[in-house]
Amino acid sequence: MRERIKPTRSGLFAIELLIAVGVFSLCAAICVGLFVRSEVMSQDSADLNRAVSEARSAAECFKAAGGDLERTAQLTGGQMMGDTVCISYDEGWEKLDGGGESAFDVVLSLRSEDGYTGASLSVQRYDRNGKEAVGTTILIWDIAALRSTVTSMEVAS
Repeated sequence: MRERIKPTRSGLFAIELLIAVGVFSLCAAICVGLFVRSEVMSQDSADLNRAVSEARSAAECFKAAGGDLERTAQLTGGQMMGDTVCISYDEGWEKLDGGGESAFDVVLSLRSEDGYTGASLSVQRYDRNGKEAVGTTILIWDIAALRSTVTSMEVAS
């Protein structure tokens, strides 16, 4: 007759230990995923805060220039392209002088209204996938400036 093998305490302990390690591994994987997601959210938040700051600066320059795009381009360090001013930044929000690929663009597009000059201000982020850049608008504002009625000759007097 065959003898029956009795389970030993060490065998049960090993199974219990494997289950505990499996549960711990699952919890660790979930925590790592949450930490990665929080880092992405933190970077997006920092980019949005910087976008608001740079957009506010560009809007104030537009208002100070009385809605004149050429003067706004001089004040902001941006480039004129028709009825728009484009200010380009790298990944660290440092202004680009026209060379290199931008990671962020602040764009002012002119529109005229009665009694004031308006513009649409947008901030766009570019994500690079190989050679292709995908743009995402992260901020849009409509801004207005009173038209400057005082000429530079009158200011000098």
